[in-house]
Amino acid sequence: MPHLFTSNPIPVRPRGKERKRVLLALHYYDYRHHAGVARYAAEQGWVLEDADSQKRVLPERWTGHGIVSFHGSSAEFISWLGRAGTPVVDIGEYEEYSAFPRVKTDADKIARMAVRHFAERGYRQVGFTWEHETPVSRRRSAALRVAAESMGMSFREVPLHRVAELKDALPPLLPIGILAVNDALAVQALSALEDADILVPEQAAVLGIDNFEYRCMPAYVPISSVDPDMERVGYEAAALLDKLMAGERAPTAPILISPTRIVERDSTRMLAVADVEVARALRFIMAKFREMIGLGDVARATGLSLRRLQTRFKDALGRTILQEINGRRVKHAQEVLASTNLKIRAVASESGFASAVKLIRVFKQYVGTSPKRYRRQVRRGEVEGAVEKVAAE
Repeated sequence: MPHLFTSNPIPVRPRGKERKRVLLALHYYDYRHHAGVARYAAEQGWVLEDADSQKRVLPERWTGHGIVSFHGSSAEFISWLGRAGTPVVDIGEYEEYSAFPRVKTDADKIARMAVRHFAERGYRQVGFTWEHETPVSRRRSAALRVAAESMGMSFREVPLHRVAELKDALPPLLPIGILAVNDALAVQALSALEDADILVPEQAAVLGIDNFEYRCMPAYVPISSVDPDMERVGYEAAALLDKLMAGERAPTAPILISPTRIVERDSTRMLAVADVEVARALRFIMAKFREMIGLGDVARATGLSLRRLQTRFKDALGRTILQEINGRRVKHAQEVLASTNLKIRAVASESGFASAVKLIRVFKQYVGTSPKRYRRQVRRGEVEGAVEKVAAE
């Protein structure tokens, strides 16, 4: 590999009114960051110099107007950026190493989204796994602890080398929902769980972060993952750099980008419910909520009387069968609203509601706003695009 740096890497800024020349300098490469920066650059007519971004190298000599970087913990990389003589915006989560203006993923919202995902599936214990301690792992672990405890769930740190201890722990730690620091660690956690004869997802549900499909899909159990909207991180970093190049002052705190959704795959497609009949009811609801099912249909799927099932369902999950059905329908409606231009009547039909009027009433009850307003808020980036709570009937 060519050496990262030269003895005299400091660029000379150009003069005149030529097109802005921006360097993409990524010590950690993600094609979605690249895509976001490139999209903004194209909109503004920039010259984006990105030839070395996948090689983790910097040019021997460079002259330009600004830099979007991901410097990680590399002292040499950070030193070069500090002497560059142009505005720099970093998109990594290593603010302990530099004071550059920063755009990054929102660890707190990622954690809350993960905890809700596990809670909706009946988990009462949540774990965080990592291999090497870094600022990112510490921040995400702390955020998960706060999110879990705020919902009355138990939290455990489960470093990768201690995954096998989950099986024989006292008090029992299974079933447990495990959030990995990233998708790569989620793959390693799957292997460690398999070696320890812990079934995924029956005993341990595994959730990654990044939604890097090339890692998530080929795993022996395809991995569910939080999508942190990496492309928007890149796009907003370029937008901030544009302001800095125009002479505006840098923000005093990092700009945080909300995650968009959890892409569910087999590693979390299971419910942590000890009551077999309640688990059957939940599976039936998950499979059929988009159809015109009623409470009687759910009861018939379990073989229990409706009254008996309602009691056991509320005891096991703390919510009614109708709340479960409506919550899933509203969540699906949110996803349809965020990703399509379907009319409200069509969204209602797609989500299992008998009419647009019924959708609007229930949606307002659960989300606190109308479907049309929610769609506008999502597209302005004002909400995360997931159900925050299951409202009481």
